[in-house]
Amino acid sequence: MSSLIRANFTDGDEYPVLYRQSSDIVLPFQMIRFTDRKNASLNDTIVFYEWDRSFVQKLDDDHLEKVIPSLRNAGSVVQPDYSIYADEPLIMQKWAVFQKNRVAVELQNAGIEVIPNLRWGDSRSFEFAFQGIPKHQICAIGTYGQIQDREKRYLFEKGLEQALLAVEPSAVLVYGTIPSSIFDPYAENVRFYQYPCWRQQYALEVE
Repeated sequence: MSSLIRANFTDGDEYPVLYRQSSDIVLPFQMIRFTDRKNASLNDTIVFYEWDRSFVQKLDDDHLEKVIPSLRNAGSVVQPDYSIYADEPLIMQKWAVFQKNRVAVELQNAGIEVIPNLRWGDSRSFEFAFQGIPKHQICAIGTYGQIQDREKRYLFEKGLEQALLAVEPSAVLVYGTIPSSIFDPYAENVRFYQYPCWRQQYALEVE
């Protein structure tokens, strides 16, 4: 499945450009992992904040069409979170951005509401990581697994600043913890909505 023949592309590296969200898009009740998508309802959004092996093959051109019906269980889908590793060659970081934009546009062409995902690698990726994402949209970001050590936290803080400058989101859905030391400096200009990651959800369910 590939509907990029009808897509628009950025200048330069030609990343697929996402369409703007519906004007009546609403905030989801829950953020549900792709792995758990059978549990999603139209009040939820499906996210890919998990190991790449859980979804990469299922989202390639040969398999995506088979997955789309299960994604329609939710009211929206967050743009796939292909890992962009800071120690990867630059071409691999760019490929991850192309892939997440490709899938997002194909989902949109299938009638699925897509929430852009803000993800970056090292500082070199700031120039292209957010290309193809329209400004002033509801966006999403995952902190789960991204801020647990000093180096990752540093890159997250720097990347968050660049993402907000580049995309100017109307709101940001945060999957995972939302440390005040990282997010408070932007709280006057951006609305952040915290959602528990799957581990936190599980802890709540067993209490």
